[in-house]
Amino acid sequence: MTDAVRSASGAGDGLRVAVVGSGLAGLAATWLIGRHAEVTVYEAHETPGMGAHSVRLSGYGEAPLVDVPLRVFTPAYYPTLLALYEQAGVSVEAVDYAASFSRLGGDTYFVYRNAWIGGRSLPWLPPTMLLDGFTRVIAREVLRLHRRGVEQMKSGRLAGRTLGAYLEAERYDPAFVDGFLLPAYASVCTCSTEAVRAYPADVIVGYFCSGVTTLGVMRAIGGSDDVIRRLLAPAGEVRTGTAVCRIRRTPDGVYVADDTGRVDRYDHVVLAAPADRGAELLEGDRALRDVLARVPHESSRVVVHHDMRLAPRERASWRPVNFIVAPERDAPMATIWLNEVQPGLASAPPLFQTWNPIVEPDPATIVTEAVVSRPVVTLATRDVPARLAALTRDPDRRIWPVGSYAGEGIPLLEAAAASAHRVAAALRPSLARTG
Repeated sequence: MTDAVRSASGAGDGLRVAVVGSGLAGLAATWLIGRHAEVTVYEAHETPGMGAHSVRLSGYGEAPLVDVPLRVFTPAYYPTLLALYEQAGVSVEAVDYAASFSRLGGDTYFVYRNAWIGGRSLPWLPPTMLLDGFTRVIAREVLRLHRRGVEQMKSGRLAGRTLGAYLEAERYDPAFVDGFLLPAYASVCTCSTEAVRAYPADVIVGYFCSGVTTLGVMRAIGGSDDVIRRLLAPAGEVRTGTAVCRIRRTPDGVYVADDTGRVDRYDHVVLAAPADRGAELLEGDRALRDVLARVPHESSRVVVHHDMRLAPRERASWRPVNFIVAPERDAPMATIWLNEVQPGLASAPPLFQTWNPIVEPDPATIVTEAVVSRPVVTLATRDVPARLAALTRDPDRRIWPVGSYAGEGIPLLEAAAASAHRVAAALRPSLARTG
């Protein structure tokens, strides 16, 4: 690096840490580390990464902020995230996330509601739906997978098998596989149906059987704005609109160069950028770069709009989440009915957030759109979290990767939060020495 080197903000006797990226992993790292060290956050977007695509609506009273993508989680699978929110004072609430499944241009063949009983969310099907044989097959196979999934995981029968191979070997009905499970988990994993088929079977079945069906779905009451504000509070400086160009470890520290030509030296860098981008930024540290470069990604388009053609044909079938399936497409269309889950929109005209539009919304109805890239997991790459965890045990490590790809399971906010906790724990001795 030939640029002029400057001291990091807040330079002094305390430990200086850069957090590169402000998605949930970067925010969590800032919260956990920033109370004990001088933290500078870098974010290429003009707003922090977790809210980079969010949009504030006009003409809706207090102009509600719609998170893009919508941020929801279930206590069954997100204990680390839930604990982080509680520590930071982020208030959460339960939301109805019942779903429908329809054929493109056709009828809805599976739909359910959620009933809250004794603190649990119990899905139930309208009795009339059970008159349809296709619906009954899906319901039967849902119960079968719930009943047998945990037992088969414990016995090791899922180890080393893709989800597709497991479902075929167990002879799950195609109505359930293609009409319910793959569309639902292509949405959960934000990827194509073929990518879901290639997922390790125990990763998907583990999520399916974790209690997500009965413990319900939650959201941060204040949305991403509140999460960002609270988790960034300990930061000494937040540099939005500042893209990092290079990160290099030297004997006297880690140097971060950004697109303004500025270079700062830090004691540690938390790399919270997407794995593929992180690999591009590193100079040296071949061990980390090689692991990050192995993480596969897929891109998805999400559109916020008012076009009712992207919802089920019959209004009575609309649910908070609506899957529209077309066999010839590589991913289902998932349309979230925002009026049902977003405060401030209950009495507003229908507003939707659609992933992978099969039908293009009328341009006049589009509020905003974005393309997001997400990591996926395969049998060949499921060892990535373990390899990254092994790197954090190196006493000389100064560059620390965090992100949804860096934790076990599906790459979701929970894995991002868990990876930040792991790095904060690894840094604790250094923080204690300088605190």
